[in-house]
Amino acid sequence: MITLRGEKICMPVPCVLAVGKFECFHLGHRALVSEIMQLVSGGIETQLASALVMFEPHPYRVLVDGGYKPLFTGYEREYLAGGLGVDYLLEYQFSRDFAALKPEEFCRRIFEELRARVVVVGAGYRFGNKRAGTVDTLRQMAKRYGAQVHVVGHHGAGVGEVKTSTSTIRELLGAGKLAEAETLLGYPFFLMGCVTPGRRLGRTLGFPTINLYPPAEKFLPADGAYASRVVLGGQCYNGVTNVGLRPTVEGAGAVRSVETHLFDYEGGELYGEHVRVEFLRFIV
Repeated sequence: MITLRGEKICMPVPCVLAVGKFECFHLGHRALVSEIMQLVSGGIETQLASALVMFEPHPYRVLVDGGYKPLFTGYEREYLAGGLGVDYLLEYQFSRDFAALKPEEFCRRIFEELRARVVVVGAGYRFGNKRAGTVDTLRQMAKRYGAQVHVVGHHGAGVGEVKTSTSTIRELLGAGKLAEAETLLGYPFFLMGCVTPGRRLGRTLGFPTINLYPPAEKFLPADGAYASRVVLGGQCYNGVTNVGLRPTVEGAGAVRSVETHLFDYEGGELYGEHVRVEFLRFIV
């Protein structure tokens, strides 16, 4: 996957692309990606590249609430996108100026600068200044460029009658309902980062401990203990993860941290190692 970032992005080749916030690539988002992959692999668009358009920082964080914490960091979202098989990830630098673009100007960028031949969006998609652009706007502009628009309906994942949505997933994680959240995501909620020295209590307790201090803007589930799985160097290890406030090593206050005790790891020091901690079940 090739990642292109900036306030202005120009695609080197024509493409089929999906547009969205893609905060977590849940099953609804993946339905959009599946649509573009089917078009480029088994349909009439086989000569086109596949691409995703998303925004960083999160639009809600810029326009509504500066304290909003997206489910995943930009790095984690890139990891998720990379696992979907798309050719290009196009990450626009989002700002109030970008949000103020007229719908027609946004469409011009999509069809001229990004060279979209097919655009895939979700039902009810809105864009441009004051969200004035609609799917009909997009279709009208597409005709001018000889392009197409495909609309993918809302996705339901079988948790009662709950529609798959980022807001629902956030509520489930905040309530400790990890299994229900995983059903909507299609994978366990996780955190990625480098192991950082902590209080070194694991040594005195007889099992290795890894500490992660995620960015302040990263969403974390409710404080408490979780059954977890740690992916390290291609291997998986079971553990218990504690989320909560921890004193800093220097003693200058407290920060929210993620501390995991590994059950079956027998290797050496892990400081500086890159790991993924998957949250499986809330314990207490």
